[in-house]
Amino acid sequence: MAINLRDITKDNWVDMIDLEISKEQERFVALPSEAIAASKFYDHYINRGVYFGDKPVGFIQYYPNLGDGKPNEIFIDQLLIDVSVQGQGYGTEAIKLALEEIKQLKGFNSVSICYVEGHDVMKAFFERFDFNVVEQDEYDETIMELHFA
Repeated sequence: MAINLRDITKDNWVDMIDLEISKEQERFVALPSEAIAASKFYDHYINRGVYFGDKPVGFIQYYPNLGDGKPNEIFIDQLLIDVSVQGQGYGTEAIKLALEEIKQLKGFNSVSICYVEGHDVMKAFFERFDFNVVEQDEYDETIMELHFA
């Protein structure tokens, strides 16, 4: 599968805001336009477009988990695959690539993600990559972590 991750730039940001999710999924993930806008206030946010060849199919955002006092951890804040191509393996390939990128970053030994209660399909999805549930936070989000050395 020719999935690749690309930086979000002035040349492709519109590709990202044109991605769509179902109305039901809007309860569980921010739209790329919201995530990209929020990231402009934090230099340490990394926004990546998910492409199948040259076709935009998704969006990932991650950053060092400084807000939770975990400077050696990367937090994957957003993962979104366009509704028209969900269930075709793009999300799996995108997470594999993102984890490869993250493991190349210096000074990090873990990755965390969360999913909102009610979107429990994500638990099984992330368990495939060896993420483990560590806690339920005050926002009804389940936090999962993956440690590596």
